[in-house]
Formats: sequence, C-alpha cells, structure tokens
Amino acid sequence: MNRHPTTWLPETRFDVVVAAVGLVVAVGLLPLAVLTSSVYVRTVPVVLGAACGIYLFSVHRDDDAERRQPTVDASGVAAAELTAIALIAIVTWAALAGTRTLGILLASGAVGAFVLLQTVFLADDALDERLVLAQILAHAFVVRFTGLFTTPGFVGVDSWEHVTQYAAAVQAADSLAPLAGAKYFFAPVHHLVTVVGSDLLGVSLRLSLYLVVGSVVVLSVVLVYGTARYFVDARWALVATGAFATTDQAIRWGMHVIPTSLGLVFFLAVVFAVTRLLHAQTGYADWALLTGSIVAVTLTHQVSAFVSLVFVGSAVVAQLVVGRVGWASPAGLAGSMSLDAESGDPITDGASRTTPGVVGLHRAFGFHLLFTGAVWAVTPWGGEPFLTRMVGIVALTIRTSAGFLNLAGSEAGGGGGAAATVGTETASELMIRVATYVDAVGFLVLLFAAVLGGLALVRRHRSPQAAHTLVVAIGAMLFFSLGLPLFGIRTFLPGRWFAFAYALMAVVGAVGLRHLGTAFSARAAAAVLVVLLLVFPFAMVAGQKATLDDPTFDDQWSQYAYSESEIAAMGTIGETTPESAGAVFTDHPWRTAFKSSGAYFSDTINLTRVDGTDPPYDRVVYRDYQSTGAPKFTTTGGAVVTRRVTHDQICPAASNRVYENQNAELCTRPGA
Repeated sequence: MNRHPTTWLPETRFDVVVAAVGLVVAVGLLPLAVLTSSVYVRTVPVVLGAACGIYLFSVHRDDDAERRQPTVDASGVAAAELTAIALIAIVTWAALAGTRTLGILLASGAVGAFVLLQTVFLADDALDERLVLAQILAHAFVVRFTGLFTTPGFVGVDSWEHVTQYAAAVQAADSLAPLAGAKYFFAPVHHLVTVVGSDLLGVSLRLSLYLVVGSVVVLSVVLVYGTARYFVDARWALVATGAFATTDQAIRWGMHVIPTSLGLVFFLAVVFAVTRLLHAQTGYADWALLTGSIVAVTLTHQVSAFVSLVFVGSAVVAQLVVGRVGWASPAGLAGSMSLDAESGDPITDGASRTTPGVVGLHRAFGFHLLFTGAVWAVTPWGGEPFLTRMVGIVALTIRTSAGFLNLAGSEAGGGGGAAATVGTETASELMIRVATYVDAVGFLVLLFAAVLGGLALVRRHRSPQAAHTLVVAIGAMLFFSLGLPLFGIRTFLPGRWFAFAYALMAVVGAVGLRHLGTAFSARAAAAVLVVLLLVFPFAMVAGQKATLDDPTFDDQWSQYAYSESEIAAMGTIGETTPESAGAVFTDHPWRTAFKSSGAYFSDTINLTRVDGTDPPYDRVVYRDYQSTGAPKFTTTGGAVVTRRVTHDQICPAASNRVYENQNAELCTRPGA
C-alpha cells in the first residue's frame, strides 16, 4: 500500500538519502568521460560514487556500533626527533643541490606521510598535539622555503609585478600614490606589509616578502587546527591541519607569495570566526575577529574577498536549511543528526542548542556584501570601477564563451592537455597521462575523504548549522572551481578557488577519515588509512602547482622560476632596448617575467612565424630552456602549445646576435 510522502519522510535518515542521491548522480555522470579528456570529468564521478557507496555500506553494515580506532604503541618524542633529523637533511640537501630535485620532493613527501601516519596511529598517551603541530609547521616551512631560497628572483608570475613595481614604488614614494589607477589602490595590504617589513627589518623587499608574508602564510595553518577542533578531537584536527599544509595549493601560495596568499590567511580567519560563532557562547572579541577579517580580506585581494563572501553566505544558507526545513529537529528526518557532542571530544565551549551566533551571521553577511561592494565600486580597474567592469566581463563571457564542456584553457581541466608535442615528435602519451594523474590524485583523495566526512558530519553533530556551513561552502567553491569551467565560464579565476576549498575539505575530510577508522574493522581501517595517508602527501608535494620552481615532470610542466643568467638578460635587454623598438618576443612563461618585472614589454612567439630560415620577429629572445624544458608558444588561431624548439629556429643564421650570456640570447632582424 502506497503511503503519502509526509508519512515516510520522517523515517528516512538525511545522510542516507544524500548518499543514495550522490551515488545515483555519480553513475549518471560517468558517460561524460567519453565526451572529454578532462581528468576531473573522468575521475570525480568515480570518487563521488565510491565515497557514497562506502558510506552506505558502513551504515548498512552496522548502524550504531563504533569501533576502536587502531593505534600502535610508540614514542611520540622519538617520532618527532626522526622528523627533525629528516627535515635538517632535506634543508642540507637543497642547499647543496641549489634546487629542489626529484629526490628532495620524494623526501619531503615521505616526511609529510610520516607526520600524518604518526598522528593517526600513535596511541593516545604518546600523541602530544603540540609536538605534532610543531612538526607540521616545520615541514611546511622546509617545503616552501627550500624552494624560495634556492630560486633566484621570484617563483611564479605575479610576484615580480607586486614587488618590483607596486611595492617598490610605494616604498620609494612613501605613499599609496603610485597605486592610483590600479585595482590594488583599495587593496594595498599585501604591498604595505611587504614595505613595512622591509623598513623595520632593514632587508630587501624580496626578503621581507618571504620572511613576513611567507611566514604568516605558513603559520596560518594553525587556524585550520582551531577550526577543526570544533568538529573533531585533537588527533583528527591535527590530521586536518597536516593535510591542508601538505596540499599543492597551500604550497603554491606559500611560494608564489602574492595578495592571494595573504587573502588566504584572512579567509582562514573568517572560517575560524564563523565556526566559533556557530559553536560557542560568543562576545565582542569574536565579532571583532570576524569583522576585522572581512575588512582585511576585502582590502587585500578581490578574489579572496569574493570567496570569503561565498563562505559567509553559505553559513546563512545552512542556517535557513537547518532551521526552516527542519532537518535538525526531532520532527525532521529521523536520526539525521544529534545536537549532542560527537564522540572524540571536540571543543564545546558551553554551546547550547540555540547558537547565539546564528542570528548575527545574517548581519555579518550583509556587512560583508555592502562593504565589499562599496570598495569594489570605487576601485579603479582599466579606467572604470572594478565592480562595473567585472559585471560586464561576466555578461560578455556568458554571451560569447559559455558552452557545455567548453574546457579549453581551464585550469580545472586537469592540466597536461596542452603538452601535446615536444620538438617535432609527439611526446610520450604515457608520460603525459602519468603527469596528469599524479597532479590530480591528491585532490581526488581529499575529495573522497571530504564526501565521506560530509555525510558523517551532517548525520550527527552538536552544531548542525556549522556542519552544514562547511558542506554547503565546499559545494559552492567546487562549483566555481570545477562546475563553471565545465560550461566555459572561467571569469572567476577557478584555479584560485582550490586553496580555499582545500581548507574546508581538509576539516571535513578529517571527519571522513575518522569515520573510516571507526566504522570498519581495525585491520580493514588501518589498511585503507595507510594507503590514503601514503599516497596523499607524495602526490601533493610533487603536484604541478607545488613545484613551480622545479617541476616534477619537466617535459610536461613549465617552470615558473629563472636562472641568474635569465634574470640578468631580462634586465640588460630592458635597459638597452628603446621603448620605440616595440615588443620583444620569447616563450611563455618567461615573457611574463619580462613584463611583470617592468624590464620590458614582451609577447609570446607564434610558431607559425618560425621557419628556421628568416628571423621570426624584429626582436626575439632565445634561452636554453626552450630546447630542454617545457616552454609554451602560440600557434594557429592563438592556441597555446608546449613545444621545444632549436636555437636555429628562433635565432637563424640571418639574425643579428646583439646580446648573449650563459643561458639567453637576443636576436634581431638585420636593420631592426
């Protein structure tokens, strides 16, 4: 006999319904794999389905029993000593090698895995959270700073511009006047911190950037620990912290130190403040932290401010979902969640069932929206307000570029797709595929844990609003980073969203790993956890975004760092070439350093002009990397390809060689 939906809905567990729907959606998305080569389109449905299936199996297997987390008896102090010895060895190795070699990356991954494994498996009486947190921070510093201090100049693209142009101009003028007309005039925090650090410490702007901003970025992972402690006990909060600190995106913004890096710090402060407000009896200091973080992130970086706005908005949406739909009440979906504290001793702070911060979050979101909108309305960008121009760009993108599976140029596409040819022969398809999946596997492991943790978190947590906030926010951020690029919309810089999403996914993922450790037998749980905790740090530390200074796969991934000779060539060519001469042409990404450092205006070589006989341009710059690495050029229709060329293709015999050093050469057409 059929029953009305209202009679069976209260008997249904919300987490089970969501897991079942997720499994159906994952199966439905599988056919998309035949329509595109995007690694994420191919793998995300598999990971989503696996996580939902395992969760449903664990619930069906035993609904109430919670097994003991498998642990081993060992000395936490001895483990910390081994970590310290290994990190000292890595620093020494990097100093002698002068770069982060593949061996150094593997050693860094091994130390990261060792820290995570001891965090999960050490017995309670041997686990000292302060000692483990110190190891996480030390490992984070070593991974980033071995890359920074063995690289001449800067790592990445935008650091050149922000330091050599913006910060240097602010320091010279002792005011913000040089930023007038730029979109950083109302977002100068990054440049001010760099300049103030340089003046107070008496060091160069580059060193100030690393010692002040870079150190703050590393130390900010402690905010992830503080956030996770409201959801899980100290052991799993440390896992969340270590996982986030090891992600390729966290490493990326700790090495490519730009306003996004500092924006990530303030975003983590917003997340911590909102989580605390949704858990604890709060006072003026808590609201001051949230308000101050909102102001700081808005005055630091536009994308970071928008991500922060999305997160605070997710908290409001979660409150509406929990409070009005009734999923948190006994009359709602039965057994969906409990308002009692989870086992595992998370922080309670005396929180009651009616969290005082819930009402105020609506006002916080309103303040965030109005303040950010007002700042953007007066921020100049290309001769018009930033807000107006962004609305126009989004509208233009939707009209002209939007289309299903229009993935060209997307950072979310998995990378490696452009690395089609090297020289005159097709590169090894196997190596291209290996590089692509190595770059993606860390994200997939984190996604698996986050999906599993999201289901476990909404089932039973004493603060449903906080639990749903993280889940809703992760969904929203993945929509911007993976969903919109699927339809050709990349206006919101999808590659920048991953680091922010990873912070939330690490917290929720720790809940998922804890569920694995307690929902299955000790032997099965230990086997799965060991595999995940071994794969994750190795993949992340060796990922494309974590190795911009010296890529793991140097045939497929471009290097965004330069030798002393290449930097010297930039300066000399810039000083000796008159502005009236026009652009100099070279490979990407080197041409971005020419332009961003202020050395000289540059553009990318189009290979359709290269015939090996005549000089392709009036002024072209060759470097050895173009024949040995993974340089990018444009080709027919403006398409970007990763391709090696020979010296004689760029500087043929008919060229005039007007400058040459150890690694670079400027060639001109006769009479140019």
